[in-house]
Amino acid sequence: MKFAGSTLMFRRLPLRQAIDRLLVLGFDTIDLCCLFPSYCPHYDPSAANLGRVGFLEDLLAGLRVATLNVHVASWTSPDQAIRVAQSGFVAGSLRVARSLGAYAVTIQGGSKPRVESEWDRAATLAAEAIRPIAKLADTLAVPLSLRMQLNTLVETVDQAERLIEQIKTPSVGVTVDTGHLASQGANPAAVIEHLGARVRHVLLRDAKPGNSMIVPGDGIVDFAAVARALDKINYDRHCALEIETGTTAVPEIEETVKRGRAHIERAFGLKKN
Repeated sequence: MKFAGSTLMFRRLPLRQAIDRLLVLGFDTIDLCCLFPSYCPHYDPSAANLGRVGFLEDLLAGLRVATLNVHVASWTSPDQAIRVAQSGFVAGSLRVARSLGAYAVTIQGGSKPRVESEWDRAATLAAEAIRPIAKLADTLAVPLSLRMQLNTLVETVDQAERLIEQIKTPSVGVTVDTGHLASQGANPAAVIEHLGARVRHVLLRDAKPGNSMIVPGDGIVDFAAVARALDKINYDRHCALEIETGTTAVPEIEETVKRGRAHIERAFGLKKN
């Protein structure tokens, strides 16, 4: 099993410093998070040109990029200008991903409707906006991957499948986040087996009921079962650690990442107890 480190773990640092910390921690592959305007604005793909991508390649210091995790606006906004901004941001992300050799771009489905009865209408709006971007993704051979995440349009595997069905682009996959699934009572291993080949990418974090920001080993996720499920579906891409902490102290974050990674490596059978 191959592991990547998400730059989200050092989201309060500039990208250069986040990369340096991931190198120190022994990662050779990363998830590049571009969550604008303020959550994790490590790189702006919408402003990228060949020169800017070249600058990014130098900044990466030899690290491989597995995926880009991107978001700037909601696909489900009633304001067309906002949806256009999101489309342009993701289109730029796809071009950067192709230049860097990344195998997917992870996107959110959109904002969660105020009431469940509005879900179908919101999904139709999101699908209409995503469909042309999915076609661009096919052209560039960098598939889109929908992330199942709490408090968004796509929280569950059922919602992911329903939205993909509306997008009508078979290459659109799913990014499985073990923490977001477990925090709402789902079994991440069962979800992985159910989705099979549609699992495009995997984010590893732990959870407790209602809380997806738990360090691996401190929550309820059975990572050994996750590993078995990934083997069962012949998943051969990276799993990315995406551990979030409430601290801004870099040494404390590094120790947390080391502890979480060690727990997962033991669960995956890569490290002895």
